Amino acid sequence: MISKKEQIPSLSLTILFLLLAIIITTPTSYNSQLTLFATFFILTLFLIKRQNEYIKLIIIFFGMIISLRYFYWRTFNTLNLDEGFINALLSITLYLAEVYSIVILLLGSFVSLRLLERKSIIIEKREDYPTVDVFIPTYNEPPEIVKATALAALSMDYPQEKFKVYILDDGGTAQKLNDPDPDKRKENTERAMELKKFVESVGKNLYYLTREKNLHAKAGNINEALKKTDGELILILDCDHVPAEDFLKRTVGFFKKYPKMFLVQTPHSFYNPDPLEKNLGIFRIVPSEADMFYKHIQKGLDFWSASFFCGSAAILRREYLMEVGGIQGNTITEDAETALELHSRGYDSGYYARPMIYGLQPETFSAFVVQRTRWAQGMIQIFLLKNPLFKKGLRWYQKLSYLNANVFWFFGFARFVFLIAPVLYPILGVRMYNASLEDSLTYAVPHFIFSILVSYYLYVKTRWNFFSEIYEAIQSLFILPAIISVILSPRKPTFKVTPKGENLEEEFLTPFYKPVYILFHIIVISFFFSLYRWINFPEERGVIIVVLFWQVFNFLILGLGISILLEKPQRRNAFRIPTHDESFVYIDSTRRVISGRIKDISLTGIWVEIDQDITEYLSEVRDAYARFIIKDINNIAFYLQAQVVNANAKNVRAKFLNTNDVESIKKLIKVVYASSSRWEIFREEITLGPIRTFLFLLKVFIKTFSRSYTVASKEFFREIKSIDYLLLIRNGYNYAKMLFNSIKKKQQEL
Repeated sequence: MISKKEQIPSLSLTILFLLLAIIITTPTSYNSQLTLFATFFILTLFLIKRQNEYIKLIIIFFGMIISLRYFYWRTFNTLNLDEGFINALLSITLYLAEVYSIVILLLGSFVSLRLLERKSIIIEKREDYPTVDVFIPTYNEPPEIVKATALAALSMDYPQEKFKVYILDDGGTAQKLNDPDPDKRKENTERAMELKKFVESVGKNLYYLTREKNLHAKAGNINEALKKTDGELILILDCDHVPAEDFLKRTVGFFKKYPKMFLVQTPHSFYNPDPLEKNLGIFRIVPSEADMFYKHIQKGLDFWSASFFCGSAAILRREYLMEVGGIQGNTITEDAETALELHSRGYDSGYYARPMIYGLQPETFSAFVVQRTRWAQGMIQIFLLKNPLFKKGLRWYQKLSYLNANVFWFFGFARFVFLIAPVLYPILGVRMYNASLEDSLTYAVPHFIFSILVSYYLYVKTRWNFFSEIYEAIQSLFILPAIISVILSPRKPTFKVTPKGENLEEEFLTPFYKPVYILFHIIVISFFFSLYRWINFPEERGVIIVVLFWQVFNFLILGLGISILLEKPQRRNAFRIPTHDESFVYIDSTRRVISGRIKDISLTGIWVEIDQDITEYLSEVRDAYARFIIKDINNIAFYLQAQVVNANAKNVRAKFLNTNDVESIKKLIKVVYASSSRWEIFREEITLGPIRTFLFLLKVFIKTFSRSYTVASKEFFREIKSIDYLLLIRNGYNYAKMLFNSIKKKQQEL
């Protein structure tokens, strides 16, 4: 697939690295350095609107030169090691955070050098289709979510005798059904019974599997099912990941064409906003966070034969999976670990970028943190326990690709340092960065600008500048302790299921708000200290200017963080899918027929925009029982019973009746989910340059901050008032006394 990479002459690489080393380490005057930056900057502005492989290499090369010259200068000129241990420690800490950022920039550029665009491979003869087992692992998710996924899987366009669908219920194990807590035991039993009855009612090709004990979480669940099934290929779907009708037909051909292929991964597409998108009001305005990974990074990894298993929306070849004992379970990111093991055995993977599953993102920030903490800990576990750099069997480019995926999750450390660093100098006088304003303008500012430009060029269609900083900075305050925990004890983390399908009836402040709220005010206080230093220490004004710009950026990031942590209501259990299909509304009581176009539809309701003005007979439409006549993916018309809940001159909104009826759900699934082409509406690529993105963020900040800050302040001071300070002081005194006595005893023993 990528044999040309093996032909890169080692001599050419050696010469290239030597040339880079000379350029990076050659001393120059300030004027020469600024001239180099200005030349690269002007050329980049001229080239940046042009998208091709050669221009990409040029812009990455420019960025690499500027950033590595900064790194070289930073290493030998800016570390402050002469003003005491604490100052030296903090200076090195900031330096390491910057080293991390440069490493990620370089690895990300490497992965992005070439994106592989695969086309589907369709098998023509029915008898040549491989057999497929569809696994839907579930634990404690609402049965409605599992049912929709199972029915959609059964509706896939594939020979019925060639595939089976299995609900793998880890919430119905003997261990769960005999839980010591009677309430949990009852809840688990009722849920398991509901799923079993559903499977019985559907019948053909749908099966229910469970096991005795919940060992090794999702990996153990799947491995137990592997023992009881025999399909050549395994399609794994998270229980909220609804597949399109054409999923199998578009993917199984890869296994026929490439005998050594063990995996075909497809994108995870989401029809609901993540908590940051929801609470900032930017859903379907700003490219989704997942877009950068699934529309860009995975294509780059595929070029380097390193696209990896993402836990769902993926097909694996049973034969090769069984060679490594099934899904791996040494880490809590069992998917990436499994891919690493199979890549190290010389097998290939593929990434097919068409979105063909549609799932749920975490609805609350707390659920979001649970998910990201698991990803961070699992990837760091792989780095510590199965370091790809030393993994036998991997090619050099696969090692770098996996290293990029693992090391990325140390961002919690770097982002936390970048949030704290600019307050230590003005408040405590800590000089973590020993450089003048002239030095910073010559080396640091060009590095910062080119980091933005390279990021913009590489991800212009999938990620706006500064949004990754927001996501990572806010997460860092919560996942940093988990990162430290896994570093200290790599085998300790356990798998935690991400909550899905939560229903938020009212606005509320997430319990996680305090670290963001407190750090935000520390930033505000540090502004006044910077002003004090500006007035009283004129010789430090160059450093103060740099610190002030840094403080302003962190002020914006943390202010948006406060807005993110005020959870907005989300009353829909089933999210609406935009569409433009034709529909007719038949009012049962008056037999009136109204034509229109569907604006959006879900498994529970529909919104139709009417072709004509219906003001004169609104009274007979409102609250009426109606039948909505719709066409499915095969252009076959059917109707669904519904009750109108809202109507005006041009719009009718209704909720479906009989939503527990299997046949009704099947029909709806064919309309809502069956066609993967329908999901192209979510793939609109809106681009925005760095300056306009920053102005957009300011607008969002102004719009959302005041309300969120007011709610957070009221809650914070309410909690402060409820604290028993006398008890707090007494406990603090007792703890200090105990500590003092313990130290004194140790001294006496010595």
